[in-house]
Amino acid sequence: MRTLVKGRIFTPDGIIDGCVTIENGVITRVGGGSSGCDSVLEFSGEGEVVLPGLIDMHVHMRDFEQSSEEDFTSGTSAAAMGGYTVVVDMPNTKPPVNTLQALLRRDAAARERAIVDYGLYYGIPRQAGELGDEIQRLAVGFKLFMHMEFYPEPPPTVLDSLRFAAGRGLPVVVHAEDPMFFRDLGMGPAGTPEAEASAISRISGTAEEIGFRPHVTHLSSELGLREVIRWRKRVGLTSDTCPCYLLLTREDVERIGPVAKVHPPIKESRDREALLASLARGEIDAVSSDHAPHLPCEKRSMKEASPGFPGLETTLPLMLTLVNRGRMELRDLVRACAEAPARILGLEKLGSVEEGKIGNLTVVDLEKRGRIDPGTFVSRAKYSPFEGFETIGAPVAVVVRGKQIMERGRIVSGPGWCRNVTAFR
Repeated sequence: MRTLVKGRIFTPDGIIDGCVTIENGVITRVGGGSSGCDSVLEFSGEGEVVLPGLIDMHVHMRDFEQSSEEDFTSGTSAAAMGGYTVVVDMPNTKPPVNTLQALLRRDAAARERAIVDYGLYYGIPRQAGELGDEIQRLAVGFKLFMHMEFYPEPPPTVLDSLRFAAGRGLPVVVHAEDPMFFRDLGMGPAGTPEAEASAISRISGTAEEIGFRPHVTHLSSELGLREVIRWRKRVGLTSDTCPCYLLLTREDVERIGPVAKVHPPIKESRDREALLASLARGEIDAVSSDHAPHLPCEKRSMKEASPGFPGLETTLPLMLTLVNRGRMELRDLVRACAEAPARILGLEKLGSVEEGKIGNLTVVDLEKRGRIDPGTFVSRAKYSPFEGFETIGAPVAVVVRGKQIMERGRIVSGPGWCRNVTAFR
């Protein structure tokens, strides 16, 4: 299959007016046109730009025993509607993906149901016998929940997993919170800035000893940011943050209520400003959604509410709004949502529009105005702390390996086309 995509193309050398040719899933030409194409997709609207396919490196697709909340079809449809070509699924499912058999089942479920490409993380196993070649074949890295798996001391299976990751060159994505610094902030025990900073320091010291690549996910505080910067070059530490930490404050959470509860908690305005400035400087590598589609009944009271909320359909419009507000450049968004996730996950064939790269593209309209309306979500979780938020900029289309998946607010393809991104290594 040969597809030609026309429009203003965001390339590593800047935006050009031209075409991208995708043949058998791979970009074969950038700039000029090609003849004999099976499909021609043209995006010539006033504010439309063709970006590299965006990657969300932190999502919860649920499925398995929680398919009533979300499954790979509904979740990846939300991803496509939100402008993403790849999502990477966390392993804290029911049952958890921390055995080789569960990893095989997870890959089979995703391959059958997903409509965009996907990646999988592997959880920390309870037995050393669950560390094997299937991890390298099917998972992009490990996920470590420090507050549950690292304190007061990490058990042998955690250290064995970190050594395995080091030997295989796999990143370890870390939820970095030290439970010794948890406080009841009106929402039950929750992490403070000190909890985040302490955990980042500890995991970085462990990485220095063992040699694995640590990645701090959903960075939420100025104190945590300081530790990220301190360890960044020393151990190759990378990090991501989420739109809720870039746009909301603790006062907003108190106003919005249980829908805005998330772990780590949203913090103060000074934390928000520090994270925004650091993201624009490139000190924070990436942005993820932490898409967490809980049932509405799980969000009724602040103390009892499950932490997290859906984010796949809001992240890109919110980030484009920050671009339009002048808080960052479009190139910063591309770095944070495409280039850096590909680099961190070892997916060199993704993340940019260049010959030889996988033909995943995200088309945006930089000028389209809208308002966050959870009632229109494709995700089964139809609520958001950003409800009513006015946005400037929106996804227009998603192309996965040359096939259009989303077109101007409509899903135009079904399951069967997706692939595990480990195939692109």
